[in-house]
Amino acid sequence: MARSPQSLPVTGRRCGTLGSPSPSPFPASVPLHSHPPWLTSVPLLQFEQVLESQFSRVAGLAERLEEIGRVQLDAESLRSQLSEQKVGLHRAAPQLSERMDLLLECLERLQSRLQSQPPVRGDAAHLREQIRENSLALGELEKLGVALEGIRAQGEELLATPGRPDIRVPVRALLSQWGCLRGRCQERERWLRELLALAERFWHGLSELAVALSDTQQLVLGLEEAGGEPEALREEIDALQGELDTLGSLGVELMASCGDPDKPDVTKSLDDVSVLGAGVREGHPGGVGMLLVGVACPQCPAVPLTPAPQTPTRCH
Repeated sequence: MARSPQSLPVTGRRCGTLGSPSPSPFPASVPLHSHPPWLTSVPLLQFEQVLESQFSRVAGLAERLEEIGRVQLDAESLRSQLSEQKVGLHRAAPQLSERMDLLLECLERLQSRLQSQPPVRGDAAHLREQIRENSLALGELEKLGVALEGIRAQGEELLATPGRPDIRVPVRALLSQWGCLRGRCQERERWLRELLALAERFWHGLSELAVALSDTQQLVLGLEEAGGEPEALREEIDALQGELDTLGSLGVELMASCGDPDKPDVTKSLDDVSVLGAGVREGHPGGVGMLLVGVACPQCPAVPLTPAPQTPTRCH
């Protein structure tokens, strides 16, 4: 008769070996409900430190990713700006060419106007008008110079764009033409101002000399009628003769600078004053001497070079 399993004695042996006991998987001194040995307090603290380090690293990576995102946004914005500038440069190229053509027309028109000016006259009012017109031309040139500098700067930007033509050569030619015109206008203004000073000195001196000769002639006639001594007027008449000679030299210089149509005006004015001076000399009762009717000028045949005959002294 077979035995029940409950009635079998426990021998403590391992299975398969009769009489040997089965060993326990846990030491007899460690309770079954306690932690395993690798989760003691010291390894747990190290584990927490490792986790904290990993969390810090993840946070740093997140900040780095955020910074990279901002950099990418900035790069996209810069790329967009460069693309817009490139499109603008492509659009600006034909506009730049049109502006260059327009500036060239302005320079040629201004050059033609400067070359077609009428001859300069020795009249002070005419010279002031010429100075005003020349100043206006200089003002136009200054504005054209500013526009040319802007075109030159845009041309330098176009050089960085692939496939765009080099416009430095035509811009350099425009700047050279502009510089020549500006130099001519500045030189003309200096010359006109010097000529204006000469004209004002000549015409003002001629007017004062005519008045002085007229007054002296009246004194000579009054002295002759009164039968006075003529020696009192000799020094004054000699001084007037010196002024007439000086004005003659100024007139020659003025006629050499002004145009041919204006030379007869200067010559006639000198002749009128010379005749008046000759009348004073001839009417002098003491016969002070002879006065040239005109100013000795071999380049101006319209001015008489022969002395006026001395009028004989009348007997009283």
